[in-house]
Amino acid sequence: MQRLLAVPAAAMTTARPGLALGAVLMLAGCASLPANAPTAGQVSHSLKTGSIGGTPYRLVDIDSRLAIVPAPSNRLAFLQLEALAGSGEQRRTDLIRPGDTLTISIYEVGVSLFTGAQVTGAESGPTANAQRIVVQVRDDGTIDLPYIGAMKVEGTYPETLASAIKGRLRRLSESPEAMVAITDSVESAAYVSGLVTRSGRYRLSSARERLLDVLALAGGSSIDVDDAELRIVRGERIASVPLGDLRPEDLANITVTPGDRIQVIKRRRTYTVFGATDHVSQVPFEAQGLSLAEAIAKVGGPSDARADARAVYLFRFERGEKGDPVPVIYRLNLIEPQSYFAAQLFPMQDKDVLLFANSGANLPTKFISVINQLFSPIVTARFLTK
Repeated sequence: MQRLLAVPAAAMTTARPGLALGAVLMLAGCASLPANAPTAGQVSHSLKTGSIGGTPYRLVDIDSRLAIVPAPSNRLAFLQLEALAGSGEQRRTDLIRPGDTLTISIYEVGVSLFTGAQVTGAESGPTANAQRIVVQVRDDGTIDLPYIGAMKVEGTYPETLASAIKGRLRRLSESPEAMVAITDSVESAAYVSGLVTRSGRYRLSSARERLLDVLALAGGSSIDVDDAELRIVRGERIASVPLGDLRPEDLANITVTPGDRIQVIKRRRTYTVFGATDHVSQVPFEAQGLSLAEAIAKVGGPSDARADARAVYLFRFERGEKGDPVPVIYRLNLIEPQSYFAAQLFPMQDKDVLLFANSGANLPTKFISVINQLFSPIVTARFLTK
């Protein structure tokens, strides 16, 4: 067996120019080898110029001091929800539309057009008589009123309609006054469903209710808020945020607009793994207290053959000092024993991205492996033909 695999000295002499050429090609080709993840050096280089929306990346090393401090909430979901704030038309909620139910109150002094009452006696003062009429706006945007007939009301506001009714009655009645209120509206409403106490349609008022306000009208979440996710559908756009992380003062607590559909669902926490690992995957987790050490173990850890154990990265959006999103890259060095204690204390968050960086030292080995796969059949054939 040894004689079969031995290479003659003449062959080695002949191969020396080829080996030299191969070495040159190896050095030139390592930089262009295909890779499924950056190396630690490439990540460090990107920190100098990389940014998200003009905000540069921030690198933080994970140690025991950092791990005992609660990490800020993940901001990716908040960014998506805050983006909806400018997409809703800020209009009055008391615009009259087809399908609305109106309550019209008409007040008259003296002889009443509606009740026929008449004031008698010299000492008697004027008496105001009221008549309430409930009407629904038809599909064509009109209503019918006694003594007035059909009126076009779609697209007007209650005070505008009241003034128009008063003008129509002035030639028929003594000192008429009118008040109009929208008692039910189909379009000026938001719809709440899912894991809430009371699902249904909730009318929006001029107070401009926000997400948490409408959720409170629905009785709140029927499950633990830390396990719930709030989703809003506005037109063709969808955004969601962990309900337990949403605060009344947050920009993500946006104003609800007519037609919004709000849903509370069971929260599905996940993190994603890339790089030098056996499986690039999205990993679900239920426990709120999942640690970084557990997250690494769930995916089998970094690959011994390809990964740089000194460069395990976690990518996350966090809230800056002004409430703006800041892209943060956390770095864990698994060569240092104390890092394992820090990884046990560092909590994972929903939508975190875990990256096992490729080892730069493995690039020449990878290149040689590619060369061997290309040329080993030729060398083997040469030996067999001798």
